[in-house]
Amino acid sequence: MSVEVVQGPISRRLGIATVDIHTAGYTGAAGGTAGPQSRRAEASLIHILNYSEVREKVLSLVRGRPLFGVSGVTADMLTELRRIRELLEKQSNRGHTN
Repeated sequence: MSVEVVQGPISRRLGIATVDIHTAGYTGAAGGTAGPQSRRAEASLIHILNYSEVREKVLSLVRGRPLFGVSGVTADMLTELRRIRELLEKQSNRGHTN
């Protein structure tokens, strides 16, 4: 994710800016991969005075969070997944040797 402050000469003179929030995979009005030329922000906060504060607040909300909502994976879960993988590999190897 990126948070970008956009200002032109007039908005700079007025002390305002637009804060654009970009997330991975969202590149256009309908999402998807429309290409870099059509990349648009997923959210835009337009013409705000406290743009630096807003940018930092948005970044602080996602900082340190796991990607893709993955959380709560325990050591027991990983151990069980490894055991399942080993069993599947053994079963697969038996099928190849016959």
